[in-house]
Amino acid sequence: MKTIVNFFFLAVITTAFIGCEKDPCSNVICYNDGTCVNGQCLCPEGYSGADCSQQVTPEKIRVSKIEIIRFPATDNGAGWDLTSGPDIYPAIYKGSSELYSSTNFFQNADPSFTYDFDVDPALDLTDPQDQYQIDLYDNDDFDADDFMGGIIFTPYVNNNGFPNTIDLDVGGAVAFKLHVNYVW
Repeated sequence: MKTIVNFFFLAVITTAFIGCEKDPCSNVICYNDGTCVNGQCLCPEGYSGADCSQQVTPEKIRVSKIEIIRFPATDNGAGWDLTSGPDIYPAIYKGSSELYSSTNFFQNADPSFTYDFDVDPALDLTDPQDQYQIDLYDNDDFDADDFMGGIIFTPYVNNNGFPNTIDLDVGGAVAFKLHVNYVW
């Protein structure tokens, strides 16, 4: 009987010892959807650090669509065009260099609606921490196009969590939304 009790005691101790073997990930916290493997965080694209808490600056931000959210109904009280509404299109600049200008425009645009411009091919903002400018114009057939307003912006912020859209609204006459992807 003593042998059976000793065997049972040894089996319980061995099971307890093996069962207490520590999981290397039990005290590891991985942020931003990181995954712990063998006690270390494997970080998703765009994040780094021991706990995946640090954003990685993207190599570029790719703009695939521009939404015109707001624009002025008139040009300081006068109509944008002689007999109709403005024929709107956006343009994006870095400094004095034009990076994108839509070849299409929405004729007789109504300021109570939003307008989408697909950017095809997509526009790469290759210096995501630099300043860019987005402007809105009224296309004119016989004169220079009318400037309707613009916003200076920096597309990348190192704590924003990589949103799919960048809202550009500083409360002025125009507002935009950029649909983006990040490239590392």
